[in-house]
Amino acid sequence: MSRSRWETNLDDLCRRLEEYGRANGLAVPDPAPDAAKRLGDSIYLAHSTADAPFAAICASGWLASAERQAADHKRPLSPTRTEVAMGTEDSVFFYVAPFRYPNTGCGLLFAATLESAHRDDGAATPFDSGWLTKLRVRPHLAETVRGFLARHELPVPEHRRYLGMSMDILFEKPEDYVDCTEPRWPGPIGLTEGDQRRWTHEVRIPDRVFVRGSHLQAVFAPSARAAEDGPIGRLFEWCIENSVDHIDFDAPREDDFEGLRRECRAYIRRTLY
Repeated sequence: MSRSRWETNLDDLCRRLEEYGRANGLAVPDPAPDAAKRLGDSIYLAHSTADAPFAAICASGWLASAERQAADHKRPLSPTRTEVAMGTEDSVFFYVAPFRYPNTGCGLLFAATLESAHRDDGAATPFDSGWLTKLRVRPHLAETVRGFLARHELPVPEHRRYLGMSMDILFEKPEDYVDCTEPRWPGPIGLTEGDQRRWTHEVRIPDRVFVRGSHLQAVFAPSARAAEDGPIGRLFEWCIENSVDHIDFDAPREDDFEGLRRECRAYIRRTLY
């Protein structure tokens, strides 16, 4: 889809949000308050994995799409894979939020500048695209999930205009989006099922993303992994040499994801609030 179509989608979605707010008696300030706009414009892009895939990422130096990984390993992608079903198999996925993918313990945060570097080929949606395949009910029953996805694809980094507006209109306060607190109102998109994935922004960058570059903001890993003489430990050493933030943590009750999520939220509070 062309960037001009994504821009049209964004204008339409922002208009729908304003109309939704007024129809439900919500305050619709113009322009959006500084706190919501500032947080929406600056929040990082997050990608997390389990230990073994993270070590492979650290060793290769790249985040790679499913399509790229399949080609590198000379094996076809399963047609039942979610990315294939959605037509997003050529994408690297990020949440524009703290780490939210469960069963992961290591992660990377990238600065919002990564989006600007991919304004011609990156895309965003105001929800997790893969989660759409799990919906039993969609706002328009005759619409395919791919059609719904295409209708809500937005340009990067401009999608953050809608993110800032929704932080202000739909949430009690902008920080609730970061803290994974449910919005007061579901919004104009019409998604009401499921968890935080239905309102967390996703960014997709095609093919692969270089890790050890100027956009890398912070690296997170459990202390035991960061201390190892292996790919994860060597990435931490690179971060020290290049003044990139690196956070090692002790996981509560051996729950790496809970520790990862806790440390990421604390980091965002320190650096963006």
